[in-house]
Amino acid sequence: VLEAMGQKPTEEELFQMISEVDDNMSGSIDFGEFLKVIEKQKERAAQFDDESDMIDAFVACGGKPDKSGHVHRDTLIKIIKHDFGLTIDIEDLINKIDTDQSGEIEYSEFKALLS
Repeated sequence: VLEAMGQKPTEEELFQMISEVDDNMSGSIDFGEFLKVIEKQKERAAQFDDESDMIDAFVACGGKPDKSGHVHRDTLIKIIKHDFGLTIDIEDLINKIDTDQSGEIEYSEFKALLS
């Protein structure tokens, strides 16, 4: 089932997953415990995908994959208003999240802007 979800856990990871939900300490899991494993894996996958997508967007706008660097204010305005044609007041949003008023949007600010 996990492989069908795009995951390939190692034996050690499987043991860890089972131990997290094996409420009766039997060494195996019943259906209810199995559902808990699947739910936890879905949550972990969603968190990874969200962070990965956010980093990809940051890099596409000019940041670096290790979350360093920054996105220039003007670049972000161009992307939002001209490339995507959105009519939101992006300048005001940038002013609110660019806490150091540098005009350079660091990863934490970028994430706050898009969250």
